[in-house]
Amino acid sequence: MKIAINHTRFSRSGGIERYIYRLVERLLSDGHEVHCFARRWEPLEHPRLFFHWVPAIPLGEGVKALSFAYFSSYLLGRQRFDVIHGFTKGFRQDVYTDGSGAFDEYLGYLRSASLWRRVTTFRPLLVYASRKIEALRYRAPAPPVVLAMSQRTRRQILERHRYPADRIEVLHGSADTAKFRPAADPKAARALRQSLGASDGAVVALLVGNDFRRKGVRTALEAARGLMPECILWVVGFDRRARSYEAWARSRNLACRFLGAQPDPRPFLHAADLFVFPSRYDIFGNAALEAMACGLPCILSAEAGVSEVVSHGEDALVLARPTDAGELRRHLQRLSDPSERRRIGRAARRTAEQYGLEKNLDRVLNAYHHVVGQGRAPPPESSELHERLGFAPRVAIL
Repeated sequence: MKIAINHTRFSRSGGIERYIYRLVERLLSDGHEVHCFARRWEPLEHPRLFFHWVPAIPLGEGVKALSFAYFSSYLLGRQRFDVIHGFTKGFRQDVYTDGSGAFDEYLGYLRSASLWRRVTTFRPLLVYASRKIEALRYRAPAPPVVLAMSQRTRRQILERHRYPADRIEVLHGSADTAKFRPAADPKAARALRQSLGASDGAVVALLVGNDFRRKGVRTALEAARGLMPECILWVVGFDRRARSYEAWARSRNLACRFLGAQPDPRPFLHAADLFVFPSRYDIFGNAALEAMACGLPCILSAEAGVSEVVSHGEDALVLARPTDAGELRRHLQRLSDPSERRRIGRAARRTAEQYGLEKNLDRVLNAYHHVVGQGRAPPPESSELHERLGFAPRVAIL
């Protein structure tokens, strides 16, 4: 098959990005031709892999999202693909992995941002663009097959868009359980701990994720604060305001390390004692499932879809209120017991094995074959698309 993948970034860093990277590798190994439409990408050399640059106008998040969606649609329409698989806001896809949920649900989280953040992101334009793109996707004449990453996402789509229930399949996130597994080299893990200033008696809590505000980094710092120096927090991920978080932690003399984005989080997962994921909004959270695959006991936000696949107290601890530092601190105290960590960590590994990457990718390929087998209506012409959008862009890519 000739397959198009549409996402803003192609990379091995980041939860959904790492998943797309593995999907592309699987498609190539199966003999398919793959075209990635993105703003940025990491090199991956293969004779059947092609990258296509999609521009976006950097005038706030709303204009950026709408322009990326428009230019993606334009470029995707210039070739014939057997399947177009979208992972981001877009007008044109045959299969759509919904990793963001209904925008009006996400809007509740956005409203908690600072006034400066709301102004600098041109919030009204972001709301307009997101709602418009979402409406066009779910009311298209040939609606895509939706792979919802959580039951919560499926309910949002059904309730807000009256979407055909038989077009939505819940496909939770996955972990490469052959790659993400308990540490095989304790000496390497101990050496990494020592290099980062963690003593043998310290309990290292690891948080992996970009966008520190949404991932709950401040909550994690406040929760660990009362337990330090015995509890140390490591943060792996990228955020434009990372320095301000570091300054805040230094001003309070907190035992934590900000380690930046890492192409491979496994050394840190193997060296840590537990994983914290107090996300304020997350459709799933692949990083948490990867931590479970490594045998780490995890504290998971109830606002993250990954909490749907665990049972509180058995294979994870679920944080009912992700912004409650006191609740998170109580969970951290519970996991200060090594025997409790081992018990939950072993159960976490067993759960993660039920959500292996290869099983997940098999179901994605089944969706592709379903699309190819049923045929599709031709994509809308540009003028028709403009009319449905409610505006006529004047920029073209030649």
